[in-house]
Amino acid sequence: MSLRATIVGAAVVALLVAAAPAGARAGKWFGGVVPDIPTGAHRQPGPTAQVANVPYMFGPVMHSNHAHVIFWQPPRPELGYDPGYQAVVETFLSRVAADSRKPTNVYGLSGQYRDASGPAAYNSSYRGAVPDTDPLPPNGCTEPSSGPPGWTVCLSDAQLEAEIEHAIAVDHLPTGIRDIYFLVLPDGFGTCETTGPDNCALGGPAAGSFCGYHSTTPDGNILYAVIPYNAVSGHCQSGNPRPNSSTADPALSTISHEHNETVTDPLGNAYIDGAGNEIGDLCIQQYGRTLGGSGFSSWNEVIDGGHYYLQEEWSNKNGGCRPRAAPDPISFTAPARLQVRKSASFTGHASDPFGKIVAYNWFFGDGGTSSRRVASHTFTRASSFKVVLRTTDSWGNWAFSARTIRVTAAPARDQKRHTRRR
Repeated sequence: MSLRATIVGAAVVALLVAAAPAGARAGKWFGGVVPDIPTGAHRQPGPTAQVANVPYMFGPVMHSNHAHVIFWQPPRPELGYDPGYQAVVETFLSRVAADSRKPTNVYGLSGQYRDASGPAAYNSSYRGAVPDTDPLPPNGCTEPSSGPPGWTVCLSDAQLEAEIEHAIAVDHLPTGIRDIYFLVLPDGFGTCETTGPDNCALGGPAAGSFCGYHSTTPDGNILYAVIPYNAVSGHCQSGNPRPNSSTADPALSTISHEHNETVTDPLGNAYIDGAGNEIGDLCIQQYGRTLGGSGFSSWNEVIDGGHYYLQEEWSNKNGGCRPRAAPDPISFTAPARLQVRKSASFTGHASDPFGKIVAYNWFFGDGGTSSRRVASHTFTRASSFKVVLRTTDSWGNWAFSARTIRVTAAPARDQKRHTRRR
């Protein structure tokens, strides 16, 4: 059986050496492969929850993650990033980090998937980019000649993995279960999982052509995703809207796919079904409704104020593809009148549609805090204070309620009593 003999409009993962193509390394695993689906192709919603839910296979998930980018642009005239391409990628990952723990975008769905230590929480940070200008080794693969893009540079996954390891070693970068490396390749840079011509980036009609995938080094110590140039006409949904007016827009959906799947299934043994599908694979052609814009400028996700057009992710709790997590209703009650040096009671009210509220955190605006649902607090001076209640649900997502509270001075007789007690 070839690595993707079972692909039918969805991604397939190679899990066993016996299932790998000739030349594959022992124990090598390819996950979350985004197949090269023609632009404009969309399928109907997937099967029911009872059939399609992604089972837990008892491996680890990532409880927090650090995203790193390697931009490899060897000194070759046929290889290059379009103007602003790299900045759009970096801004996207920075915004994903800034919106961490919010249920307002597709990343907030990941917390429903958990291991024994807790949820695969939407808790990201962006650790920056490595500009890589190392020269190319000799081609290690050959892409199909029967269709676009007709790139002449082609490296195998083994060669890309070696370059990632080299860049990490040279820059003394961290590795482990919290670090994800995105190898973002320029226009003209082809890659195949082995020697080709099957299982290659944008490989024409050959079985298994892809737009991206994630994997690990054989020891599982380096988690990485390969993101080829996706903005090739007729490939990788490149005709979808580009709200940032950039050729990087199609790649951002692939990055989101691989990022979410690495968080929920970093080693290929956590959330993955019997056909090799992870949470992004079941929604590979699902984009849902737009939120704003029109035509080629439409967007369906808002992340830290930025507009993006990203595929949805599978939600076991909803039994289908979703663009974001359901918000947690939240509010709090407080006394109508608050006086300085008088203890006041604050009560939080919150619920989680698919789980439970696991933490309440109060910030009273004067430096005081509390971690009780019903909290008592005494203000020591008269002023206006912004009181914030933050709840955490069982997915690790936060919800906020805030109100400005006016604290008045004590009556004159109370002030005299307080002075005498001193």
